[in-house]
Formats: sequence, C-alpha cells, structure tokens
Amino acid sequence: VLVAEDHPINRSLLMRQVNLLGYAVESVENGAEALEQWKSGRFGILITDCNMPEMSGYDLARSIRELELAKGFARIPIIACTANALRGDGETCISAGMDDYLAKPVELKGLARKLDQWLPIAPPVTPAVDPAVIAEITGGDPAADLEVLAIFRRVNNEDAALLKLAVDGRDITKVITASHRIKGSSMAVGAMPMAAVCDRLERASRDGDWKGIEANLGAFQHELERINSYCEEVICTPPI
Repeated sequence: VLVAEDHPINRSLLMRQVNLLGYAVESVENGAEALEQWKSGRFGILITDCNMPEMSGYDLARSIRELELAKGFARIPIIACTANALRGDGETCISAGMDDYLAKPVELKGLARKLDQWLPIAPPVTPAVDPAVIAEITGGDPAADLEVLAIFRRVNNEDAALLKLAVDGRDITKVITASHRIKGSSMAVGAMPMAAVCDRLERASRDGDWKGIEANLGAFQHELERINSYCEEVICTPPI
C-alpha cells in the first residue's frame, strides 16, 4: 500500500492502521513523490489525501490515469481521503479518476472494508498435512516419513469409503465410528483441517443431526482430495 499524506500525524496514523490490517505500507509527503513511487510498480493500491503541496491528490490521480493509458500499465486502485466527503468531494474524487474515497478522520473499520474490496489479502491456506508432525514420529528419517504417509493415505481412504457407506445407509453408529477414526489418524500425522472436519461430523452424528452431517460432507471431500494430492506429490517425488 502506498500512502500519500502531507500531514505527519495523519500520515503516521494511517500507516499504523494499514499495518494493523495486515498490509505492508510505505508513505510519501506529497503527490509528486507519490507519482514517482507509483512508477516503480511495487504497489497494489494508493491511498491519497486530496489537498497536498506540489501536486494534489486530484492531479496525482489524473496523472496516473494518463500514464496508465499511454503506456498500457495495469490500473491501480486509488482511494482518496477527504475531509469533505459529505460536501461533494466524493464526486470530485471519482471525476479525477479515483476509485473510492474515505472520510476523515479515517476509521479502521471503514479502511478495512475499502482495502478488502480493492486489494483483498488472500487468507493463509493451512497445509493438508503438516510434515513436522510426521517428522516428530519418525525422528526425521525421510524414508520413514514416506512410509508413514503411505500407510496413512491407504487407511484414510479405506475409512473414508466406510464413512460414505455409513452416510448412504443412514447408519448413525457407523458414521460416529468412521468420523472418530479419521479424526484420530488425521491428528496423528498433522492433517489438522481434516481432523477439524471430522470433529464436526462426529459431534453432529452423536447428536443425531443429519443436516449437520450433510453440511460437512463437502468440506470432508475437499480435505480428502487435498490429502491425497499431497501424499501423491510427496511419495512420488521423495526428497533426495
């Protein structure tokens, strides 16, 4: 995130807010500096004050849009910070080529909504299997790691087939047994997303909640596919 703001306190507060929301941020004091920094291509979004010395936020936005068009650059989202959003400044921002605007003082929740809309952060993806957990079991022996993983894959697929049969047959006792088995083996090898799904399945089945069971079957199948893909990749390309 690139922040352009001439007031040092506002600049410092805005940078802190952006950081709190999980984004890397750099700042400049005026529009001319912002234009030069934008040319580096390192930024995914620009947040700019409207009234700054040397080059206003409006002129900054117009200059960026002209250069994007002339040089075929990708369009960067530009969010204005304006103290007069209720008095027509919002429309002026959009007319200048900005994409959105925030009213000053900037509230964290409002900033979060705008950043999530224009530059969302992808949520971290938990790995299907944590290799560090298996390494704890085997003492870090690569050959033993692969053996444990191969056994887990085979047994897990067998148990998954039993779970499917139990669900298809509406046998709640067997759903409890299968989901509990898969949860335990998944926890043992560090397949925590699968363990979490099976925990929900087990709790729903113990409550006799078929709607709860069915609601988690899609997530179960997704984690099963992720585990099998992981195992296939690791087993077929073992470490040298």
